[in-house]
Amino acid sequence: MDMLNSIQTPNELLEYMSQNIIYGFIGKNGKKYTDMFSEEWNDWYSECFVQNGEEVLESKIGTCWDQVEFERLWFEKKGYTIHTFFMWFEVNKENNYPTHTFLIYESNDKYYWFENAFEAERGIHEFNSLDEAIECVKAKQVAYVKNNVPNTSLEDLEKLVVYVYSKPAYHLGVEEYLEHVTSINYVND
Repeated sequence: MDMLNSIQTPNELLEYMSQNIIYGFIGKNGKKYTDMFSEEWNDWYSECFVQNGEEVLESKIGTCWDQVEFERLWFEKKGYTIHTFFMWFEVNKENNYPTHTFLIYESNDKYYWFENAFEAERGIHEFNSLDEAIECVKAKQVAYVKNNVPNTSLEDLEKLVVYVYSKPAYHLGVEEYLEHVTSINYVND
């Protein structure tokens, strides 16, 4: 926790995360999974659990789901107003479309998308409204899927849904986590 106390600004947090937190997950078996192109990554659904912020600080590994919990810990500790979101493509077929979670914080009447896990978009992005920020993240997710997931249909790309969610319970598995983060649909004002 001393490390967390030494980080004073969102920029310092981003720098710390980009240098110290790697993308991956911790399995219920205690194993660290970091190669998403490996055969063992297929254990994700049965093995993955969502870490809390302190655990990510300790393990130095996490998916976007975990990294948002680390971000939540820091931003709440520093007194920021934050919003956490989950997005996925709601298609009624088996697919490999990625999900994404992200945090937006408020400061000086602006909204900031704080991003570490989605490496192509890593940074702190400023917006005038929450809706503007969310629309930007959605557009980036659609572009990523369009360019990186083979056989993506335009119809599927239109089915990206965003949910707002609260801090999840301790150590949720994939199914329980998805249930938690998809309970409140985000509706633009």
